[in-house]
Parts: sequence; C-alpha cells; structure tokens
Amino acid sequence: MVERDSGAQPERTALAWQRTVLSVTIGSLVLAATGVRMDTHWIAVVAVGIAAAAFLPFVFRAPQGGVPSHGRLHGWWFLVRMVVLVATLGFVGAAAVVASILRG
Repeated sequence: MVERDSGAQPERTALAWQRTVLSVTIGSLVLAATGVRMDTHWIAVVAVGIAAAAFLPFVFRAPQGGVPSHGRLHGWWFLVRMVVLVATLGFVGAAAVVASILRG
C-alpha cells in the first residue's frame, strides 16, 4: 500500500479547489450582471443558480480540520458537480455571446 503524502500536496490541492469554486462563483455573477444589462433575464437567473450551486455547498460544508484519514479531500460528487458547473457556465456564457450578436 502506498503511503499517504504528508507534505504540502493535499493542502495545495485543497487551495486549488477553493480557487475553482471562487472562480466559478465570480464568473457566474459577472455573467448574471451581463444578462441583466442585456435585458436577458434567463441568463441572469441561470448564472445566479450556477453561483449558488458552486458556493453554497462549499460554505455550508462542515470544517474537517485537515486531510481525512483516507487522503481524499473531496468526494466524487464534488468533482462531478464542479465539472458540470464549469461546463454549464461555459455554455451559458456562449449563449450570452450569441444572444448579444443576434441583438446587434
């Protein structure tokens, strides 16, 4: 069995996921503001939903006080949720660009 890394790798991984959550949240809020300015409210609603789905579970997660004994910082559901949110943010952003171009 491979020994768990006792160095800084788990902390760096946790910080990287925190930056990902923060980036998705800020990107979603910028997209929501863009949707309001474009008077395309469905974009704003979806973007705020993405921001809430990214940030609220991160905030309400119980503090763990370090790396769990099994060495995984996040479960599979967290990784899948973040991938889906990043992809959805990209698709909604692309839809906002197309809507902006079509409005002329």
